[in-house]
Amino acid sequence: MHEKDFLEILENNLSEESTWFLFILFEAGKPINKALLNDMANEAYAERQSEKGLSTTELLIPSRHFLDIHTARLEGAGLVNVEILGRIRMYSITDLGKKLLNYKSEKKMINRN
Repeated sequence: MHEKDFLEILENNLSEESTWFLFILFEAGKPINKALLNDMANEAYAERQSEKGLSTTELLIPSRHFLDIHTARLEGAGLVNVEILGRIRMYSITDLGKKLLNYKSEKKMINRN
């Protein structure tokens, strides 16, 4: 298998919520704790929905359980690093996570043309 094949598999299995988390971590450029990651993802999602003229009352991540599921998936796929500081988990995007975002972005641009 080639790198593109792995990226395609990851992209096909990446949820919308996980994509938002990766984007937020990429944009932040520094580790973010789980609660702040949740808030930032919900806020960015609401802004995007508003720009599209859609309802902004629905949360992207409606519960702590939902947050835990998606962060665990990202961690298991090797798309985020997790550093535990006491009781706080700090998340940052890995090089693989960055490659996946770049792959998704390039693929989206190609499909537009």
